[in-house]
Amino acid sequence: MKLWSGLLFSAVLACSAAHAEKPTEASVKELLVLTNSQQILKSTEAQMDVVMKNMMKAALKDQTINADQQKILDKFRDKVIDIHKAEMTWDKLEPIFIEIYSNSLTQEEVDGIAVFYRSPAGKAYVSKIPVIVQQSMGAMQKVVTPMMDKMMEASKKMADELRDLEKNK
Repeated sequence: MKLWSGLLFSAVLACSAAHAEKPTEASVKELLVLTNSQQILKSTEAQMDVVMKNMMKAALKDQTINADQQKILDKFRDKVIDIHKAEMTWDKLEPIFIEIYSNSLTQEEVDGIAVFYRSPAGKAYVSKIPVIVQQSMGAMQKVVTPMMDKMMEASKKMADELRDLEKNK
């Protein structure tokens, strides 16, 4: 009886381990293809220029800049975009995504997610992600700009307080 109980327990453990096994690299790569991850990454490159322009505009909100200053700002923006393009490549990010997915999901979960992305609803979702991301970035800009203004105001106040403290020493 103990032998049968031990064998049954071992079989249950083996089944549990099989269900919780790490996904294969091939299945994770397929999931990345199904979700158009590489194309989404490329679309962020195109949006980077707009994001940088908006951030710089917000940072310089009340300031007047001359042509020479604008050239420096444009050069900086171009440099940041070049750095982004060089560092955020699919060759660099794909192994990171594979590791994250492999450490976070089981094979069963990857398979289930892949079924969804192969479905008409999943394909529709993937096709609409670029628009969703673009609209989200625009909406976030509306939230971030006032937040940045408040943070800059708080930073200025802190600098003033520190300066006053030094004067009173």
